[in-house]
Amino acid sequence: MCNIIIGLTSLLGIAELLAAPAADEREVNELYRRGLAGDKAAVVECIDRLEAVLKSDGGNQLARVYLGSAYTLRSRDLGFGPKKLEALNHGIALMDEAVSAAPNNAKVRLARALTTQSLPFFSGRAASSRKDFQMLANAAQRSPEKFGEGDLQIIFYHAGLAARTNGNRAEAAAVLQQALRHPADPVLAKKVEAALAK
Repeated sequence: MCNIIIGLTSLLGIAELLAAPAADEREVNELYRRGLAGDKAAVVECIDRLEAVLKSDGGNQLARVYLGSAYTLRSRDLGFGPKKLEALNHGIALMDEAVSAAPNNAKVRLARALTTQSLPFFSGRAASSRKDFQMLANAAQRSPEKFGEGDLQIIFYHAGLAARTNGNRAEAAAVLQQALRHPADPVLAKKVEAALAK
């Protein structure tokens, strides 16, 4: 869960997804951040607010992917049983819908990738997350100016780990080196260095 917090907290461009006053944008952003950190009530309220955004703007794929991510957090917070699995599956479906509708939107794809890489093994999303990170790394290499420094660091770090998991150590090292060139987050920079040392 730590990686999702590092990644999605830096991504919190929720202001982009709301057609609302700045105070509302900040509030949803804060609810999501608190939800990532484990605040169950904030997760529920964030879901309510993001569902309201989608009611008024059904084509807002950034809101949809964050809503899906929030539902996976809701699943995390529920006790074992059918409601837990239902929330998880609903969250995954929302994120997949968002990426299908906006496949070239890097923020949408990155939010899904960060969320799915943090899901439990039984969700079966590890390969999908690795593929998202590899696609994002390819896009970032072609057009780095379209990404923020923090996004580049996150993308190259996770793409490097994905390449290593896929058995390509040379590619992993090269991509992790790219992550070092974008030291936006000192905590993540230490993780990149540790990954390179392995």
